[in-house]
Amino acid sequence: RMLEPIGAIIDAILAAPAPVVMPDTARLLNIIEASIHDERVSANIIPAVLSFLSRLQATPSNLHIVISHVVEQDWLRHHVSTEKRAIASIRHVDQGISYLFGIAANMRSAPAEPYIQFSGLQIAQRLHSVAEHVIGLARVIANDEKFQSAMGIRIVSCGAPASPNRPEPNDCLLIEQYLELCRRLRAAGFTQRCVFVTSNTRDFGEPKAPRPPLDREFLEAEIDFVYDFASAAALI
Repeated sequence: RMLEPIGAIIDAILAAPAPVVMPDTARLLNIIEASIHDERVSANIIPAVLSFLSRLQATPSNLHIVISHVVEQDWLRHHVSTEKRAIASIRHVDQGISYLFGIAANMRSAPAEPYIQFSGLQIAQRLHSVAEHVIGLARVIANDEKFQSAMGIRIVSCGAPASPNRPEPNDCLLIEQYLELCRRLRAAGFTQRCVFVTSNTRDFGEPKAPRPPLDREFLEAEIDFVYDFASAAALI
């Protein structure tokens, strides 16, 4: 997978203006985790992600997904284990349904048709494939010394997403990349939506009240901050 300098990504977006969606790793893993009932991930993200995929595959594309290189690295570390966890969760649901079906059968109240084995529907595997397609069509911002320096300054100053006891280097790096992307797009006259997607309210704050200095930085770069892909889809 080739990472791109931020300037090349900006040129590509300006050549085909369309909304820009910038997720963190957790939001991408949520695509798979939507099949894990204990995770409480909204099922509404699935039609949103499928619509994103359709837009990314259109000719010309009418959406840009841009991710930090640290997001891709985190995805590569966690996507297989997340799929395995989802598969195990679905099997657990199947076992519960099988148990209740047996009880109902003994009470002569089971339905005539056999119950569905959800494991056989390959739900987790198919959601994993959708997420992989989205990431495969995303543009990945390469790292450089400028971002590393800005990350260090943010950590030292305890600016969100950093805090005194939580330096959060990866989050600080990705937000520096996303801010730089949007600032330069706006300076070039770009008017489409730029949407940052995370549910990490502890480090980033709430969408309506980002932690300083993100409140000012998002406002100046005209970045919309939302919890999930469903909220992002509603904006674009």
